[in-house]
Amino acid sequence: MARPRREPVDPGLLARFLHALRRTPIPSAPSPHDSYQEALGLNLLALGLRLEHVDRMSETLTLADSTHMARTVSIDINMNVLTADQKWALRTDPGADSPDSVWLPVARHSRTAQASFVVRDSAGNVVPRTTQVETARALIHGLCRAFRMFLTSDPRTEDREELLHGIKHTLNRSRWLIEATIAAMVTGGRPRLGALPPSPPDNVRPTDSDIIREKAATAVTQLFEPDSPFLRLLDIASSEYLLVVAMPAQRAQTFIRYDAPVIPALSKHLRPRNTFARWVGVRHEFTVRYTTLIPRAVNSYHVTAEVPQEIQVRRFFLTTDVDSPALRSLVADMRAVADSYDNLRAVAPKLLELELQGIASRLAEFGRRRERDLAEFRAYIEERYATFSSRPPRFPPRPDTTTPAEDTGLGLEQPIIAKLERFANLYEADWFRKLADGPMTRDTLLRLADELEETQVDQDVHTDNDPRENAGHAQWQRRPFGADPRPVEPVTSTVYMALVDDPPSLASNVAKLLLAVLVLVVSFGVVLEPAYFAGVPVLGSAGESFHPVVDDGGPISSADAIVTMLLLVPGLLLSRLEIPSNKTVLGQLRLFPRYVAYSSVIIAGALALLVASGRSGSLRVPFLLGMLALLVLFLFVGLDGLGKAVKRRRRVPVNKVSPTWLVDEIRGRRVRRWKRCRAEFTTIGTENDSEGDHA
Repeated sequence: MARPRREPVDPGLLARFLHALRRTPIPSAPSPHDSYQEALGLNLLALGLRLEHVDRMSETLTLADSTHMARTVSIDINMNVLTADQKWALRTDPGADSPDSVWLPVARHSRTAQASFVVRDSAGNVVPRTTQVETARALIHGLCRAFRMFLTSDPRTEDREELLHGIKHTLNRSRWLIEATIAAMVTGGRPRLGALPPSPPDNVRPTDSDIIREKAATAVTQLFEPDSPFLRLLDIASSEYLLVVAMPAQRAQTFIRYDAPVIPALSKHLRPRNTFARWVGVRHEFTVRYTTLIPRAVNSYHVTAEVPQEIQVRRFFLTTDVDSPALRSLVADMRAVADSYDNLRAVAPKLLELELQGIASRLAEFGRRRERDLAEFRAYIEERYATFSSRPPRFPPRPDTTTPAEDTGLGLEQPIIAKLERFANLYEADWFRKLADGPMTRDTLLRLADELEETQVDQDVHTDNDPRENAGHAQWQRRPFGADPRPVEPVTSTVYMALVDDPPSLASNVAKLLLAVLVLVVSFGVVLEPAYFAGVPVLGSAGESFHPVVDDGGPISSADAIVTMLLLVPGLLLSRLEIPSNKTVLGQLRLFPRYVAYSSVIIAGALALLVASGRSGSLRVPFLLGMLALLVLFLFVGLDGLGKAVKRRRRVPVNKVSPTWLVDEIRGRRVRRWKRCRAEFTTIGTENDSEGDHA
């Protein structure tokens, strides 16, 4: 006795439509009807919503700099999915007897991505595509036709006393206003809720326009529920752009490619209040998160990231919420059964057992899926460890999930995946024939439903399988979840990659530069101030042998040579270092070594200035401070290397990218995932409102 399953509803869909209706001018004539445009618009919406004709989708990500990402999208199209009626409705030439080519939506993009697309086929030829004005015109015709179909199919239109009857037959201007509102939303984008024009006072007679708007708003409220499919279609048409291209109708398989607009990083990472942290922060790795939507009907999705040769990809994996509809359905069923558990047990125990068996089978499926993902991720971490250490990574010991027992394991204090894996093994071995007799109680159902949602069991993980150090690749394949009906909502895909500058790198070269400057300063200190090293072996005797001849309180006889060496040697060493711009990813990673290199040269230059203007016996304190400053820089370089070693051995990133169940399993305990990535990119067009600092 499962509850009705519904997709998540945006409570603002109806409110946004009514808000737009209040601001749309009332038309004085009906909008023109075009049967070709209406059929084209309806089919573009239907195909653009599911994209069932897209067999494979591949994306190549390239970081243009630390705040911008470029994408190249490749799509394999299966024309056999289209029916003959769809091809006729989507024909590019309305007057043709048989369609040689059809207009086909191949992608959906947020309206924030304002750029021109150039689509090419496998031969490199440019593929024709519609403009956004032409696409919007077809969508407006199609949605207006869909509105009239909704209106005609409502039984209240047959009753003369109902408002919907008047909207259909006599209240023409109210109906025209609704259609004009649809057109305004498609062309102007999703409206933002704000202040409306003031309504007339109650003691003032309403005008004709007020009556027309009020009747139109009431009709819309009566006709459409807040979760109406029509409102969801209108919301997609008003918030996204369809990329519609001309495809040959008689070719079974077609390949196209296009360069998507460059994506800027989310603005929250570019606020002025973070300027100090960006300039002086020690960054051991540059973390990137990329979020996009995958059509659920796509069979496979490939994502590849390429970085310059100087940068290495330390971690690269892909997570999706492909099982989110299945988890919502399972949790709703578990809570529904728990609410009526006692009544079912007393009245219909067989029905209760059937419901529990259905829940158990889906729990076992989740256990199998996530256990495979966990094993794949552990193998990936072991492979990454093998590149820099002969010692394998340490993972928390996993409990025995194969030992036969009457206990389901769902009530044990273990990570959720261990629980589900144990339950799946025992369930498949037919150990729980009577779940209603105790293994799955009401409290267990409620507790487990909350835990499934908290640990994000609906998110899967796909790891990098590219052997190159400066690239990453992950593949996602659609796996239907049992017999549940396939939902329409797209799959949210999130790519995480950690970029590093491992040795040989600027940090190792800067350490050599720092050592050379320190040896140079110590050598001149031994020569100029031998009293400091009187008791030090070798250095004390060297200072007595090479001490320059100076008059008491006079200038140093070899000051010019010392100044030249202190200025020339560090400068030559610094010029040999490759220090990129701090706007690039490599420059962000080399920010701290850059500051260390500059500081060492500044220290040597300051000492050279003091030697040039100093007198005999006045250089003790400057040389002592200079050597101490260089030693402090050496300490910072050592701490930086230690921090990089710790980050290199990190098994799973503890931030919003990693699913909670993965962090629990890899780290063995619950950790607050508060960190964000250094650069976050998204094609969905919404800001990430999560709190926290950058990783």
